[in-house]
Amino acid sequence: MPGNPAETLDLSNQSLERIFTGCGIPLPETGMLLFAFRGARLTAASGAAKTWKRSLRIEAAPVDHLHMRCVLGIWDREGGRIFAAPGSTVPHRDNVLKAAARKGRLRGRGTNQLEPGYYTDLTKGEHLQGKRNGHQALRQTAYRLYRRSLTGLPYKAAAPLFFGNPYDNLHCGWNLDGEAEGFSSAGCMVVAGMPHCPRRDDAHANQGPWKIFHDLLYAAPQRAFPLLLLPMEQAVGLAAGGKGILVYGSEGEPVRKLQRKLAAAGDYRGPASGRLDARTYRAWKQPRR
Repeated sequence: MPGNPAETLDLSNQSLERIFTGCGIPLPETGMLLFAFRGARLTAASGAAKTWKRSLRIEAAPVDHLHMRCVLGIWDREGGRIFAAPGSTVPHRDNVLKAAARKGRLRGRGTNQLEPGYYTDLTKGEHLQGKRNGHQALRQTAYRLYRRSLTGLPYKAAAPLFFGNPYDNLHCGWNLDGEAEGFSSAGCMVVAGMPHCPRRDDAHANQGPWKIFHDLLYAAPQRAFPLLLLPMEQAVGLAAGGKGILVYGSEGEPVRKLQRKLAAAGDYRGPASGRLDARTYRAWKQPRR
């Protein structure tokens, strides 16, 4: 998914409201939300991720599965402030190629890419609990939509789509430099930085953008955080006031219209509930015809 270097996005309360509502996501009255834009990076003018800001600018960047070319952030809507950090929402290239090279029923297994959408279950916990690399992170505790590539890179629209819990989380990326090559992910979302974990002993605290991301979330009484994941180009269009789009988790009349259309085509047999759930999404993106 190549990024257009000319595309930029000014993140603020106003633009994030446009993005979320443009996806048909009802905004909660209280609590912080998370966002992740695939194919993006912080601009040089925005500076290093250090603390909350009222606004900041991000720009499109090509996803290559080698560099952390995504922006992950926290939106404190009530406080009118944002924190954003470099990271990745795609697995590292080596893991994708390794999984695609497996034979038979194991082909593609072990590496996943989260499908764009709205996920409400990211919960404070620990990634790789009990292991030397284990550290505090956000766990995805519920089922979610993800793809596995059987042909290596790039991921294709025809790649198998799954709905389940592959135990992918949101954790530290094991790379302090968001511009440098390398990060640790076989399907998890990651934020640039180094973690506090048994492998690094007590002398090594969380470092980099991950430290700030972690500390802001863990200082809040909120236990679970909803997250909206979008390709950068869709976020740019919505922020500019463009036509609304549908994603996994969307709600409202446009979803009902989609469900009725899919039902008429014989691809969907559920109710016109107005919620774009996994059943509707799979009928939409991978029809039986």
